[in-house]
Amino acid sequence: MTTKRMLALGWLLTLLPPLIIIVLVAALGAQATAPRIALTRGLAFVQTLHIPEGDRESLVTVYDTSVASVKYMWRFLEVHLAGDSVRDTVRIEVTTSDLAAAPRWLEVREPREPPLHPGYTSYSFSTATYRQLATEGTARYQIRSTPRGKTLATTLGAMGIGSGQQVVQYRGTLERVSLAEPFPILLNGKRVQVPALHARGQFKSGDSPTPWDLEFWVLADSAHPLLLEVKGSDRVLQTVRVDLPDKRPLEHALMTECRVELPGIYFAFNSAALDPASDGTIESVAQVLATHPDWNATIEGHTDSIGTASSNQLLSERRAGSVRERLVSRHKVAAGRLRAVGYGASRPREPNATLEGRARNRRVELVRPCGGQND
Repeated sequence: MTTKRMLALGWLLTLLPPLIIIVLVAALGAQATAPRIALTRGLAFVQTLHIPEGDRESLVTVYDTSVASVKYMWRFLEVHLAGDSVRDTVRIEVTTSDLAAAPRWLEVREPREPPLHPGYTSYSFSTATYRQLATEGTARYQIRSTPRGKTLATTLGAMGIGSGQQVVQYRGTLERVSLAEPFPILLNGKRVQVPALHARGQFKSGDSPTPWDLEFWVLADSAHPLLLEVKGSDRVLQTVRVDLPDKRPLEHALMTECRVELPGIYFAFNSAALDPASDGTIESVAQVLATHPDWNATIEGHTDSIGTASSNQLLSERRAGSVRERLVSRHKVAAGRLRAVGYGASRPREPNATLEGRARNRRVELVRPCGGQND
């Protein structure tokens, strides 16, 4: 495809509705299909960060949207190989004007900063940056982060919530690599491939002599160019799971397939404690069971393969039990209608060798006995 044709296609993609974008991507051979991931209240996504010093798992939920701004709740646990760790909950606000036009990404937040940091986005490119990359192929960009070469383990909670860590401004130019690469993601409990704009750039700061080479993959949707992956030599940030607020498919799946993976069920790391973001899904399950009083159900817990078989088995049992207990105690579902079982890591859906595979295998499923599908 010629450069002129590529630029024309990029301009067209920014104007067409997401569904048509998906059709065009499939026609080009990218094999990416998914519903739109709208930036709306109730949207939730799980991100993982791998750095030389350790790993972080984050749950981000959109808890409010208005004509003025979007408000996120960021809960995370970061574990360093040196043995220290930090867990925190942070409120983040991004104005709609910044979502539309800001050419800057706030990768690092200082402790005690207010939720609003004007001039930056936090979890996406701005629409203007996305469109510029799609149409022109390049875009000037800035990143607020920690200096390269400084070990993250020297400050508790570095890369997001440190203890007074130094932050610097990196400047550079993003260059588009491709318009619509297929990107794997777990969407509402199902493995799909979404179209992603791929860009790369080298960034420099006067406070840090080491240049920073980064690659970005963002959702190919100018209305919400969600960050799917950011990769550098010293870290990989990846969005591995997205749950949309619409839970209507749950009842249909139970009626037709007798089994459904429950999107929107979140637990604290290596724990059976339900995150408050799980409330909406659990309420939806309760409503379905109230609509069908003749249905009994089994709640299944599943884990990835990290840890011992015995610890995973126990964790899966406890997690299934937590969901059952919440349905019984808060939503008054009769205890006799619900059974909780755990299978540990014995029933993986995908290989545990990748971040997205492990995210796929950590799940809760709801099964009703029909058509011979009892387990």
